[in-house]
Amino acid sequence: MVRFAPEQSTGSVSILGEWNGFNPEPMEADSQGVHYFRKTLEPRDYGYRFVVGKAAAITDATNPYRRWAGSTEHSRLRVPDCETPKLQLNDFKITGAAGQVAIKAFRGSKASALQAPVVTLDGKAAPSQWDVSTGDLTITLASLTQGKHSVVVTLADTAGKAAERQYLPFWVEPTPFVWSDALLYFVFTDRFKNGDLANDAPTMNVEPQANYQGGDFRGVIQAIEDGYFDKLGVRALWLSPFDANPDAAFPGSFGKTYTGYHGYWPSKAREVQFRFGNLLELQELTTAAHAHGIRVIADLVLNHVHQDHPYYRDHKLDGWFNTGGSCVCGENNCSFDARPLDCWFTSYLPDYNWRNAAQNEQLVQDALFWLEAADLDGFRLDAVKHLDHAGGRNIAGAVNEIAERTGIDFYLVGETFTGADGRAQIAEYIGPNELDGQFDFPLYWPIVDAFAKGSSLKGVDAAVIKNEAFYAPGTLNSPFLGNHDVVRFISTAAGQIDADPGAQAWSNRPPDQVTSDLAFSRAKWAFAFLLTQPGVPLIYYGDEIGLPGSGDPDNRRMMRFGSALSAREAALLEVLRKLGTARKQSGALRSGTRSTLLIEDDLYVFARATATDAALVAINRGAARSISVTLPGAAQSYRDVLSGKTLMLGGTAPVTVPLEAASAAVFVPVQ
Repeated sequence: MVRFAPEQSTGSVSILGEWNGFNPEPMEADSQGVHYFRKTLEPRDYGYRFVVGKAAAITDATNPYRRWAGSTEHSRLRVPDCETPKLQLNDFKITGAAGQVAIKAFRGSKASALQAPVVTLDGKAAPSQWDVSTGDLTITLASLTQGKHSVVVTLADTAGKAAERQYLPFWVEPTPFVWSDALLYFVFTDRFKNGDLANDAPTMNVEPQANYQGGDFRGVIQAIEDGYFDKLGVRALWLSPFDANPDAAFPGSFGKTYTGYHGYWPSKAREVQFRFGNLLELQELTTAAHAHGIRVIADLVLNHVHQDHPYYRDHKLDGWFNTGGSCVCGENNCSFDARPLDCWFTSYLPDYNWRNAAQNEQLVQDALFWLEAADLDGFRLDAVKHLDHAGGRNIAGAVNEIAERTGIDFYLVGETFTGADGRAQIAEYIGPNELDGQFDFPLYWPIVDAFAKGSSLKGVDAAVIKNEAFYAPGTLNSPFLGNHDVVRFISTAAGQIDADPGAQAWSNRPPDQVTSDLAFSRAKWAFAFLLTQPGVPLIYYGDEIGLPGSGDPDNRRMMRFGSALSAREAALLEVLRKLGTARKQSGALRSGTRSTLLIEDDLYVFARATATDAALVAINRGAARSISVTLPGAAQSYRDVLSGKTLMLGGTAPVTVPLEAASAAVFVPVQ
């Protein structure tokens, strides 16, 4: 049955369905103006649309799933196999360290007897009560430790038909987590930390900056357990793609050969890159992170695969890939923007056709496999503007179904590389049925101009205000000042980037360590701004110490720790630890309303405030001075998390705040 309640009914309502070649069929209406369509169909997926009166056909706004049929995108109707048993979740409650799950099992239409359901909690058999006569399954959870858990229920009948498994992840934690609480850290696995020399396997005859350098899951686990991320106030990790990539090297820019150290050339499905570890170690990583209250999201490569991938070998003639009339992005009048959906990134990376239903379903199921197998908390979707919306919507629909069962909060964030004017393109993919947010490129460029290059701070404030006016409420974008596709912030701030950063990656590379005091001051100011912004701010690995680099792959140097840091680098790391900890502890810095109090070329003062909490951020690139501000809330003692100085802020009267020359200050209430 399909249900439809038009906002304004100006005539008859009909449905166009793939089951009969999209010939319109009338829908019945009840007294409340809700329309219904009932029909017996063979079990499979169908596309459908609604027609109200003489208006154009529309998709079903209440259905997140999409299906292409011919040249048109439709809503997707999934007709299940009635002969297959079914599990229906009726109740899921977690209270403190205890919980109760109620599920009802139904036989298939041929009434084959059901086998007893199999119930696990965190991968181990869990006690349950099964009433074979009614199909009622009750699972009682007790003595739950803090952290993340999952209940999995599987069911089959005596004929061997299996129900769709119930995967029920949930958290036990004193304060419910929301993603605006998060400070996100991008772990570029191969370049972060080498924790296991046994899996090192660089490819022969490839220069080091484009080769595997030994970073792995074990190194990330060591950093988690050493408290590296805790000290930074990090609440979430983004892992670079960990799928298997080809062992051989392939041609890239500037006549150089490259390996798949970055993970963006998937060569096998549902298999981990052995140089990073194995699935058990990946599970150990997420378990370790969860024990620290840290979420983990994985990078999904959805635009393409490597030519060695079985999907290309087996389905290149089945419509899974854009072949024939497609082209290589950037060549022969085939621009990334003019042909975003079908151009190939390079000749050995076949481009997916997300309008093919079988390909779409396979990639959605692969994403769900990783979500459960690696116990992930969300995904970063790579190259979103190169995917048809049906891809992102179907992945989001499947992930959101899991979220709705238990109330768990997943994060789906996209990457759409744009310029400073790209807000509309970014927002196109954000919404309740698609992404939660995207990386904030329109803010990134003003950040670089203002903080790394020294232009007026008015530009970055103007960009923030544009964001606030443009994006829909609830949007969770991720502001950043560096990632793996742009030159390193510190090298720009030190004036070390050539006119052609890509060529500079192979010759005249910036020195191993930046020695400019001004560059580190600029990084301090930039992070004082970044880590006090709304959304889910991102730290790109190494930016917290001022790791230098020009273009790709020089912006992906091996991370350094401890005694390998210079005094300047260690001082910047300490600044980030103070800022990250302040964000973690301050509700105002995470979710407060932002307001600009003062803005000049070299002065930027703004507040973040909730009904019960406030914070004041001041960035002064000029001479020492005093400013007068009025901060929301009652008068109380505030402390600058960077200098430790305190003063009284709040109340109805303006307060004079002294600012040191070339300084940043973040004032939060004294605890």
